[in-house]
Amino acid sequence: MDFRSIEEKWQKKYEESKIFEPSVISGMPKYFITFPYPYMNGYFHIGRAFSGMRAEVLGRYKLMQGFNVLFPFAFHCTGTPIVAAAERIAEGEKKQMDILKKMGIPEEEIPKFADPVYWTQFFPKETMKDLKRIGAAVDWSRTFITTSLNPYYDQFIKWQFRKLKAGGYVVQGEHPVVWCPRCKSPVGDHARLEGEGVTPEEIYLIKFRLGETVLPCGTYRPETAFGATNLWLNPDVTYVKAKVNDEEWIVSEETIEKLENQKFEVSVIEKFPGKELIGRRVMNEVTGNDVPILPATFVEPGTGTGVVMSVPAHAPFDYAALRDIENDPEKFGINMDIISGMKLIPLITIENFGEFPAKEIVEQMNIKDQNDPKLDDATKEIYKKEFHTGLLNKNTGKYAGMKVMEAKMELVSDFVHSGKAAIFYELPDPVICRDLTRCVVKIVSDQWFLNYSSPIWKAQAHKALDNMKLYPEKVRKQFEYVLDWLKDWACTREYGLGTELPWDKRWMVESLSDSTIYMAYYTIAKYLEHGGSTIKPESLTDEFFEFIFLNKGRAEEVSKNTGISMELLLKMKQEFEYWYPFDVRSSGKDLVQNHLSFSLFNHTAIFPEKYWPKGFAVNGFLQLDGQKMSSSKGNIYTLRQICDMYGADATRLTLMYGGEGLEDPNWDSEFARTAGPKLSQWYDFATESYGKGREDEKYIDRWLESVTIKAIKLTKDAMDNMDFRTAIQRGYFDMQRYLRWYIRRTPVPNKRVISWFIEVQTKILAPFCPHLCEEIWEIIGGKGFIAKSPYPSWDETVEVDESIERSEDFVRSVIEDLQEIIEVAHLEKASEAYIYTPEGWKYRALELAAGKNMGDAMKIVMAEEEMRKQGKEVSKYIQKVVADRLVPSGVSEKEILEEARDFISREIGMKVEIDSEFDPEKKRRHAIPGRPAIYVKI
Repeated sequence: MDFRSIEEKWQKKYEESKIFEPSVISGMPKYFITFPYPYMNGYFHIGRAFSGMRAEVLGRYKLMQGFNVLFPFAFHCTGTPIVAAAERIAEGEKKQMDILKKMGIPEEEIPKFADPVYWTQFFPKETMKDLKRIGAAVDWSRTFITTSLNPYYDQFIKWQFRKLKAGGYVVQGEHPVVWCPRCKSPVGDHARLEGEGVTPEEIYLIKFRLGETVLPCGTYRPETAFGATNLWLNPDVTYVKAKVNDEEWIVSEETIEKLENQKFEVSVIEKFPGKELIGRRVMNEVTGNDVPILPATFVEPGTGTGVVMSVPAHAPFDYAALRDIENDPEKFGINMDIISGMKLIPLITIENFGEFPAKEIVEQMNIKDQNDPKLDDATKEIYKKEFHTGLLNKNTGKYAGMKVMEAKMELVSDFVHSGKAAIFYELPDPVICRDLTRCVVKIVSDQWFLNYSSPIWKAQAHKALDNMKLYPEKVRKQFEYVLDWLKDWACTREYGLGTELPWDKRWMVESLSDSTIYMAYYTIAKYLEHGGSTIKPESLTDEFFEFIFLNKGRAEEVSKNTGISMELLLKMKQEFEYWYPFDVRSSGKDLVQNHLSFSLFNHTAIFPEKYWPKGFAVNGFLQLDGQKMSSSKGNIYTLRQICDMYGADATRLTLMYGGEGLEDPNWDSEFARTAGPKLSQWYDFATESYGKGREDEKYIDRWLESVTIKAIKLTKDAMDNMDFRTAIQRGYFDMQRYLRWYIRRTPVPNKRVISWFIEVQTKILAPFCPHLCEEIWEIIGGKGFIAKSPYPSWDETVEVDESIERSEDFVRSVIEDLQEIIEVAHLEKASEAYIYTPEGWKYRALELAAGKNMGDAMKIVMAEEEMRKQGKEVSKYIQKVVADRLVPSGVSEKEILEEARDFISREIGMKVEIDSEFDPEKKRRHAIPGRPAIYVKI
């Protein structure tokens, strides 16, 4: 089957008909779906495609439900990555050139990418091609790129920020930010190769003194300073003595730049190897005790200050390292006198552990030495328990009896104000900018921030969240946590592409901050973009946006002041008021902590409540054949590569069958490989069988109708909740299983039923595999596009007859019983099988006795004269009914078996008789409802 030509045919028809470019239709319910526009520094990969196709499939489903659906798509170019990558191309950097080559960019094209503008032209165009090829139901009349390269969008962002500043939501202040030394600007999540979600964390530099010189030890756990037994220095690392503010400090060479970035005044005095300090003793400012400096090669010079405090009673790493030295001091160049007399100092009491939790867990986990990878897990377990449930003991002085988590802030305040500690910021995990530079923490004082820490603003965001539909609902707790936790966000930078901050032109709006309410811009974009607009960018004044989006001002005055006709102004205002708010925004779970939450905040700051977002859909990260996708593994595929391998419809089906909810979905290559042939088989069956078959109706036809209606209901429920894997299982695989049984039961199907089934199955598949389904729809005579045909439904006033489905279960069980008898008794050469249904009185007795105890059952059954005629047989039968808890099936067994006789005969390979007078072994008397008696004649 030539899938490619079918796909191209329908993609062309979609484009020519503009089927996915909706207009405002008064009185028609709308459904507005959005997807975070992708960053344009590469081709669209299948990880993004998963989130995007979830939105698209939902849009197609809503279109078939009779909604006026808008699903627009744009391209994000704001930020530093494109400019940084272009600069590396201009510099001839091999690594960046290789990245483009691996994407499939021809070598002769690569020099063009030295111009950042070329990236913003090339990749949006290519991504649009890829999305059209997969049949994406996108309104391309509203597409755009971001940055000042698009003067219309540029004006929109400037209005947004003037509005935020006027409301007090944008503030200037001193804050720690994730900083790229090369880009010289804050690095948001979208501008990172590694470290999404990592933010600066406050750590504490506990001071130890060597004479008048300070050795500051970075720690997240200042309370453990009471239990320090020694310091760790890496003997192979270069350390620096430097004047830091008013003190002399010793830190690793790498720490100097970090201190400068955090506004410490620093001047280097001298450098020396760490081994020069090994064996010296220093004074713990917190306790006044002297402790030795010991060697540890595990100390990372770039982490903290390169000087580490050792608390072996509570830190598994410290205990393991100290044990290594005690076991072989010569190996570490340590004189035993230095460590003799060192004792573990207990500080924190936790359940299920004794005085020295670190020692206990190291021994429990059989950790061999300080290089054992199990130390990470041991550390996480102890630290978590101590922080959340630990109580400080008498060795912590005035803090004794307090919970660790409650004592921390008081303890930090005391240490800092008494000069025993200093506050410092560190990144808990590496952050790598897209220009390949490792990021640091920098404190900026003239930076602009979105004031997400404001309690009033947080309350508004929570109010918006409370009224939203979330897919899945269990992501709500994550949103609630983020809204509470979110701090001020650096919203400007000095480098890259973007929009100038309206009141301070040396700054540009950073990439996540210009992406919070742009969904509103989609509603008017088609009147502004693509070169055909009569509106000049400078006409998009604050007055214009306030009129369109906030219903402020009079149309006549706005028209006069902007030069935009009243007719066009009112059209744009109508578009916004019809489509907004958006109904669902589909995204990966990594955007909960930033973009999606930012969107809530900013909508509440700018729009009235009726325009706040109505829904978010959140999904996991796509894996490839069970493996996390990563460039180092070479298992990242672009959408175009996957479509080349499997075709559009097979790709769509595989993506949507990959997973649902917050679980990480999986791209299954084997599923994708077999999807094409399966879809081809359905095409052949549907086009060959539609409108053909017998006229008479049988039980099996009613059965297929019944199970199909159930499948429609289950599929619709799944589609409503964006559980697309379940929808495919119920609406495709289950229905195909029903169809196989139906065709097996009745090789010549009923014409009405099979034609209806073909329509239902094709419509259910249409949001997932639109090209194939459009082709089938056209061939079987469907009107218009299947994309706009009504989604399968059922008459909700008519109850499904459950007995119909039980009838097929009955037929199956009879065949299975026959096959078992033939196999066990080795009757394969037999020629005839006789099936005997129970006498009528047994059905009546079962009806009377079902669900009753023995006494009541006998009483009610024997009250009937017909039953008394059966004598002792009734009593035996009633005992079985009660003991086995038999219930009536409501099935006319004889009638069903008569209809299915030819089928049963084919299945067992011999002639079948139903309730024949021929009964040489009196089998019929053993038959009971649901279990007919069987005799196989040799």
